[in-house]
Amino acid sequence: MSSASFQKILNNLSKNKNVQSLLENFQTLSDEIKKREGELKGKFDKSKDEKIQQAWDKYQEIVKVLSASEEKLEKEVSSTIAKIKKSADSLEKNIQVAKKKAIIQKAKLEKALFKKTMTAKKGAAKTAKKTAAKRPAKTAKKVVRKATKKATRK
Repeated sequence: MSSASFQKILNNLSKNKNVQSLLENFQTLSDEIKKREGELKGKFDKSKDEKIQQAWDKYQEIVKVLSASEEKLEKEVSSTIAKIKKSADSLEKNIQVAKKKAIIQKAKLEKALFKKTMTAKKGAAKTAKKTAAKRPAKTAKKVVRKATKKATRK
């Protein structure tokens, strides 16, 4: 029942000229919205594609810059490592030369010290012989003096 009355109301409304013009306006608006939607969708898709392409181009540009920077950095690191190795080799050679010189100098100093100690020992031995040779004479003189003093006192 309510559907029959509802149907009746719709028929009456659809016959009304104002309602018909309103429905026509809604239809034209709906068509226009669909048309605009298609245009906007196309623009958005086109704009989206352009933005994606711009982002991709920017990404490629950044990758190129990074690659160039990486290559430059690798070259600098390689050259620095080569310089360090060369410097290390040079230092190692200098250390070996200095070590040899130090060993030679040590040997010379040891020889000189050995000669000094030997001459000092020889000199000490000679002085000891000289003093030993002189002492008996001194002691003999003392003995003679004491004997003469005792003899003169008596």
